[in-house]
Amino acid sequence: MAPWAKIKFFWKTMLGSEGSSLTASSALSGFDVGNIHNMMETGMWMASEAAGPHYIIYDAGVGGGEGADYLAVSGHNLFSSGAMVSLQYSSDGQAYTDALTPFTPSSDRSFVREFLNPGPFRYWRLVIENSSVQPCLGICIWGLSSELDYATSSFDPHEQEIKAAVNLSQGGYLAGAHASYTERSISLKFEDADPSLYERVSEWWESSGMKNIFVMWEPAGHPEEVFLMRPEPRFSNPLKYGGARRDISIDLTGRKE
Repeated sequence: MAPWAKIKFFWKTMLGSEGSSLTASSALSGFDVGNIHNMMETGMWMASEAAGPHYIIYDAGVGGGEGADYLAVSGHNLFSSGAMVSLQYSSDGQAYTDALTPFTPSSDRSFVREFLNPGPFRYWRLVIENSSVQPCLGICIWGLSSELDYATSSFDPHEQEIKAAVNLSQGGYLAGAHASYTERSISLKFEDADPSLYERVSEWWESSGMKNIFVMWEPAGHPEEVFLMRPEPRFSNPLKYGGARRDISIDLTGRKE
């Protein structure tokens, strides 16, 4: 069994950065490629046809360049459509190099693929090939990951609650139950956190706020367990030891896929 690794959040993305553009080789009407990086689950990009290859191209703009070490995707059909996915970078928009070589996801659930950051490049593109139907992406981002630390208190990464309307008879007997969805929850605590960890957590909170993020609770042993989650609205991390340390608490919820 591999040693545990530090918890990671994936939210920093070059997509939508100032002066940049994002284009797709095709898009069905009403399914614009700009939907993929707003971190919402109500919109998506869908290609206008199955035949590919399909390209989603990021351009940082003249004089610009961005680095990345991950690709994160949620709300897709890449597995069921048999698609091959790769992520590439380029300095001129003509000759591209693979950051991630072509692969097919193991399911249609959320996933993150990590890779070695090649450095800042002006152009990045996602390539989708061999899809049997029109490929679609609900959320798709790439950028730089945020490594936190080891949690100092135990937590259940598989905690969940069924959201349901339950009807009971006057005698207390179950008369009916209608499940709407299952909610996933994770509560993380980092006690005696140093300023560098607090800076990373604060940067995430100030930049991302209540938006969804991708969470990998144990990257070494369970890299396939990636959850799309959002934080609770309260941000409170008390100082201690005269301000030298903090106790950090992060409560996350999301919909179980």
